[in-house]
Amino acid sequence: MPRRARHEARDRHRERRRDIRRKLKEQIRKQFLRRLSRRFRDSIKRWVEEFQETRERLTLLRDVIEGRAKVVFKVTKQYFARRVREYYTYDRFVMDLPEDLRNTLVNVLRSAVVGKFVDPTVLEQYPWIRYFLYIYIMYYSKFPCRHITYAVKLTPVTINFFGGVKVTYYVLRWARARDAKADPYIGRSRTVDFYITFLRYKFDPDIINALEVGDEGTNDWNDRFPLARDAFRHDEYVVPLRRAILQPHWVKWAWAKTMGKPEVFTSVDVGHCSAYGILERPSKALQLIKHQDRRVLGTRPRHRIKEILYRTGLRI
Repeated sequence: MPRRARHEARDRHRERRRDIRRKLKEQIRKQFLRRLSRRFRDSIKRWVEEFQETRERLTLLRDVIEGRAKVVFKVTKQYFARRVREYYTYDRFVMDLPEDLRNTLVNVLRSAVVGKFVDPTVLEQYPWIRYFLYIYIMYYSKFPCRHITYAVKLTPVTINFFGGVKVTYYVLRWARARDAKADPYIGRSRTVDFYITFLRYKFDPDIINALEVGDEGTNDWNDRFPLARDAFRHDEYVVPLRRAILQPHWVKWAWAKTMGKPEVFTSVDVGHCSAYGILERPSKALQLIKHQDRRVLGTRPRHRIKEILYRTGLRI
């Protein structure tokens, strides 16, 4: 009997220890879950408050934007050259300058076109000349009216100062790639230049600018000014120089006809940058065109293998 009592006491002791451990684990689990749920509820409450504040701010911003920036109408057609007024304003600025400053500006423009160089010391002394370089020199202009060519914009004032010298006329046009591509339903109205057909590899939103050489002259208002050339580099749509400057919508009309899409003549995504001229420097391209050299037609390789962009539908 004493041996059995000793075993029973041991079993009761073990059972009591198991109960203590079980209660301790239960208390720890309850405390952990209580604290976790409290922190989770606090985090959710904080996130909800932040989300509501952000939503209120964005709603207020949306209301402000919708109230201040309402679209009355969207311009998709353009029938008048709006940049003519801008050129007229800068011409007035040039004529209103004192004589010594005006002569300095004319000399800087001439050196930029003839010598392809602008003296930095002059720009440091007269920093305001930079703004006129942005307007009158093609190399310093902003895209899409920028091209790697030192040519001066032909306006009534520049013709007045640079008249009587040998000039090679140029015309700079620009358009969206989607407007330069052939319409899949109606096609083109004529055979276009080889370089225009190559634009089918461009993305639709891209802006392309095309510089075309015209003819030579002396900055006379009656000089012949070709607005475009056909597929064989023959000049067409020839107008007097005064019409290309004072009525620049003819340049845009010829550009639309050259692309074989006269319907984009009034589009806002098709435009031009007026007439330009290079002073006292011959044009190699114009000489090749006059001698009917086949090198002016140019060659471009064909894409015989369609790349992954075409296969995935990212390029047409």
